[in-house]
Amino acid sequence: MEEIKRALKNGSIENLLNAVSSLLPPSDDVAIEIAKRGVHQYILDRRGFAMVSTNEDEYLPYLSSHEKRLTFSQLPKDVIREIDPKKILSQLYDILNTYGARNKIYREIAEKVGSILEDK
Repeated sequence: MEEIKRALKNGSIENLLNAVSSLLPPSDDVAIEIAKRGVHQYILDRRGFAMVSTNEDEYLPYLSSHEKRLTFSQLPKDVIREIDPKKILSQLYDILNTYGARNKIYREIAEKVGSILEDK
C-alpha cells in the first residue's frame, strides 16, 4: 500500500501500475483496462502489461484475439498520458472486493485501497 501512496504522491504512473499489478489476485481471468485504441486494448494483469488485439473473423461469427506482452516503455505515449490513477484504483478495488468473498486477505487489501480512493 505504501508503494501506491508513494507513486501517487510522486506522480509516477509506472510505479503505480507495478504496485497495482502486484496486488492482483493469482488469476489469469482478471485484468485492469488501461486504455482502448480501436481494436487494441491495453491491460494490466498480475504478469504486467499486455496489448490484446480483437478482430471479428470475416467468415465466422466469432471474435479472435491475440495477446502481446509489453513493458511500460513499449506503451504508446498517448496511452500513458490517458491513464487515470483513480480509475485504475477503482478497478483494483472492485476486483479485490469480488475476490474478498473467497479469501479474506483480498477484502482487507480492498479496504486499504478504498481508503486511498477516499483520500484522493
